[in-house]
Amino acid sequence: NNVGGNGFAGQPSGYALIGTNAGTPQGQLPLSVNAIPTKAQWPYIQQWHLDVQQEVLKNTVATVSYVGSKGTHLNRQTNLNQLFPVPLSINPYLPGEAIDADPTSPTFNTDCNTLSVNGAPVSAAVADNLAVGACGANADPFRPFPGYGDITHLEWKSSSIYHALQTSVRRNIGGLQMQFAYTYSHSIDDSSDRFDTSFVNSYDPAANRASSNFDQRHILNLSWVWDVPIFRNPGFANKVLGGWQYSGIFSYSTGAPYSVVFSGDNAGVAKGVGSGSRPDVVGDPFSGVPQAPLEGFGPLFGNPNAFAAPRGLTFGDAARNMLRNPNRTNFDMALFKHFKFTERLSFEFRGEAFNVFNHTQWSCVAGDSGSAASNIGCGNNTFSTDPTSGFLRVSDTHNPRILQLGAKFIF
Repeated sequence: NNVGGNGFAGQPSGYALIGTNAGTPQGQLPLSVNAIPTKAQWPYIQQWHLDVQQEVLKNTVATVSYVGSKGTHLNRQTNLNQLFPVPLSINPYLPGEAIDADPTSPTFNTDCNTLSVNGAPVSAAVADNLAVGACGANADPFRPFPGYGDITHLEWKSSSIYHALQTSVRRNIGGLQMQFAYTYSHSIDDSSDRFDTSFVNSYDPAANRASSNFDQRHILNLSWVWDVPIFRNPGFANKVLGGWQYSGIFSYSTGAPYSVVFSGDNAGVAKGVGSGSRPDVVGDPFSGVPQAPLEGFGPLFGNPNAFAAPRGLTFGDAARNMLRNPNRTNFDMALFKHFKFTERLSFEFRGEAFNVFNHTQWSCVAGDSGSAASNIGCGNNTFSTDPTSGFLRVSDTHNPRILQLGAKFIF
């Protein structure tokens, strides 16, 4: 349902508004729609790498690579109809002073009831944002484009950069094959995919530039396959007791990043698309992490005392993706036995173990779109002073040890 053109009141030039409920009767106005560019701008990726490969020992080959890539004109979404935030120059709230959101406080809603902050009346944009963010007022009369609610703005203006040091060593000794691989990398962007909602201010996308949602700084893998050297000579013993093969994979990876968020529209801009705001950082979130047990949750993976409610009418100063989910270490192993009856008939027995040592592998605290953590059960990354909320704690684990047996008849 294209509204299109420049003849519609309030519509920006160069965009078409697409109704999300085209052709169906609307229960109420205003509509929430999508805004898409009327002129396509193609995204593109540039990639480069430099590799050095050398036989360092007999039957041992090592490779060292520098790998880079750059994404340009990538897709992202913002809210074209977000209210304008209050500039710091006229913000009546002092640094460290939050909007009173405690219903048990004697001053709760005083700012709303009197439209004043610290006893001083507020007006114009400050009053509008305060009314919308703290007092629950309808934001639609204050939006830049009247007649519409949220306008999900799609544009090809995001960018990314990736650098990596990749190393691998491969060694073959008789019946043993071993391979080691390690990657140290960093991916940075301002939007990790089309549905990334980690931004807080549609008018300042550059402030969202940080580690990508899927960034993993360290990834290490060690794998091996070993033809067990017993009963190798042809004969009955070889068919019954020989032909064993042992393999395994050891993997270690650092966790993907995530943002700490603050519930509610603290800036009073009626986000609708993306995160409302983030808390303020008042300490070191990586040190002094308490580990008191809490029933129903796993350990803390950040210091909750390092965060506080954000300064009133701001988005908070906690950066996007500043914390990381738990690291993961895993061992998988397998044992195979091959029975050969004739040239064309054989039988294979397989015994496999995943997380063979059955050690705890914590899941995640949070994960936005583009992160593997966004699709599994995570903990709580919403700021809270309530110790029972599970803030910065995981609430799930990866699979425990799994054993499986298999058989295959080959003919």
